[in-house]
Amino acid sequence: MNLTRWIAAVNIGAMLCTALLVVDILPAGARTIERLDLTAAGSEGSGSSGLSAVNATGTDVAFSSGASNLTGSDFNGKNDIFVYDWEHIAILRVSVDNRGTEGDGDSSDPVISAGGRHVAFASKATNLVAGDTNGNEDIFIFDRVSETIDRASVDNRGTEGDGDSRDPVISAGGRYVAFASEATNLVVGDTNGFSDIFLHDRVSETIARVSVDGSGGQGNGGSHSPAISADGRYVTFASDASDLVAGDTNGFGDIFLHDRVSETVARVSVDGSGGQGNGGSHSPAISADGRYVAFASDASNLVAGDTNGFGDIFLYDRSDESVVRVNVGRGGLQGDQESREPAISADGRYIAFTSEAANLVVDDTNGAPDIFVADRTNGIIERISVDNSGVEGNAGSRAACLNENGDFIVFTSLASNLTDNDANDQWNIFVSIADTETDDDDGDDDDDDGNSGTIHFNCFISTIMGRSLDER
Repeated sequence: MNLTRWIAAVNIGAMLCTALLVVDILPAGARTIERLDLTAAGSEGSGSSGLSAVNATGTDVAFSSGASNLTGSDFNGKNDIFVYDWEHIAILRVSVDNRGTEGDGDSSDPVISAGGRHVAFASKATNLVAGDTNGNEDIFIFDRVSETIDRASVDNRGTEGDGDSRDPVISAGGRYVAFASEATNLVVGDTNGFSDIFLHDRVSETIARVSVDGSGGQGNGGSHSPAISADGRYVTFASDASDLVAGDTNGFGDIFLHDRVSETVARVSVDGSGGQGNGGSHSPAISADGRYVAFASDASNLVAGDTNGFGDIFLYDRSDESVVRVNVGRGGLQGDQESREPAISADGRYIAFTSEAANLVVDDTNGAPDIFVADRTNGIIERISVDNSGVEGNAGSRAACLNENGDFIVFTSLASNLTDNDANDQWNIFVSIADTETDDDDGDDDDDDGNSGTIHFNCFISTIMGRSLDER
């Protein structure tokens, strides 16, 4: 299905919620790949693009880029945040102030609300809002309807944070923004000296720390990489703290889930009986209702038969406290290299991830990390970072995002052969679109007014060695 026909389908309200019908070698036409970080005239970007995020329907894609030619009047020489609007075939820069003035610092880590109205991101710019004098990286939210911008990394009185903030995630309706911060003055009693996870309520203009134990006690280690459920009730995150739950003695980073209604916290990087992992876990992603949490882990004891010695992708089901390994081929074949960076669809059916494994699908011979998606219903893994004929990329791909039903998978790649005329030798933004005319339609993934798919839970958000992908 070509891009023009897809846009027409959106305009008449005929977007279908589909399930992927995949095989090891994809039939022609089953998916279409497009490059997004292009100018209005179709020219290539002049710089590399980094992390991306897609809204629930797939009509809006937010991404970071150092390119200066994607929009007019981009003279700051900085990494900016853009939104590609497929309905209008236009790119808008959103890392700007209320008058449209470009930021004077780098921006990164974009996320987008389910409807595409709100875009949150981290920025070192000091001129996006008035009174930004802390000299730190902050979290901002741009409203694409009102064309206004606000800062989220402030305390209940609007006082700016005294440390860097990063890794924002946003709820479906855009009300809640969670993020990691080294600031010590966003809430009272923050004396642990570590990065914590905070949640900003844009309606009440309040902030709370969520990387705490069940009684509100602060963690004794750093927390990072939050993910949030569609309604903002559940926030999951990675943490090195050993005192958030009882019995945490493994000495590794774990994945935790904070329930904002019951004010409880649970560790989810555990085996089916609750046993702790024997290796570090990181990069959580959460389904819309908070039932499923996907994460990457070096632990070898979360499931039976994990003997490959590489990091794997796991899925924890909170309804029955079970855990399964996702990145396995037919017959349970283990990956022969590391897998990381999971992303999840709204209902938890599809898990996308990056992997260097060469044995998850047939004919994987490029020796580079690729994007894969696992369909938990039919148990099949498909490679996404291929061209329209199924030819594998000639360089690495990473950092996938899924829209609500998994039809749209956005990722960044250095490959130059995924689409025609890719000669800029830069990391670019691509989207792989399922052809609804050839794929099986289960018809049961309707959007429940912002309480199903959104971006915060189904995009990989990365902070590695203190720097995001955009800064590497």
